[in-house]
Amino acid sequence: YKRQEEKRAGKNQIHLERVLGLNILSNAGLACSPTTGTVAYPAGCTVVLYNARKNRQGHITNPSRKTFTTLDFSEDGHYLVTGECGHQPHVRVWDVHDKSMVVEFPGHKFGINCVSFAPNGKYVVSVGSQHDAVVYVWDWRNNVKVASNKISAKFRAVSFAENGNYFVTAGN
Repeated sequence: YKRQEEKRAGKNQIHLERVLGLNILSNAGLACSPTTGTVAYPAGCTVVLYNARKNRQGHITNPSRKTFTTLDFSEDGHYLVTGECGHQPHVRVWDVHDKSMVVEFPGHKFGINCVSFAPNGKYVVSVGSQHDAVVYVWDWRNNVKVASNKISAKFRAVSFAENGNYFVTAGN
């Protein structure tokens, strides 16, 4: 962390400069942008956006301060979807360029194991933890939950088919 003085408010402010380390339980916590080559991975309540070509990090910090557990880039690399763990976790979609949150979805109760964008970018799927026991499909641009279903197994991965007509989950 780099310490900076904030003159207007007269308070000290900490600026995140570089993250060393990560926390992922499966490949659902690692994503690579298909357009920019940026690699994204969670480190606590921060998503690290690492550009290997420039050897630079960017960061997205969770406003709820909950630990990120999963993430995925949209096909165009412009958006990132994240899931988190903890009580009442949210699915959030972020604009990668300005690192702002675009939309957030409540609904899961205990944790989110995996998330994925549909190839056309219209839908996001989120799979809850084993204790959460639910999968949701979100039309994120229109802020609508399209579908949900109970699950009875522990899932670690989710991926849409190339045509976007269905998705596949994998786990125990």
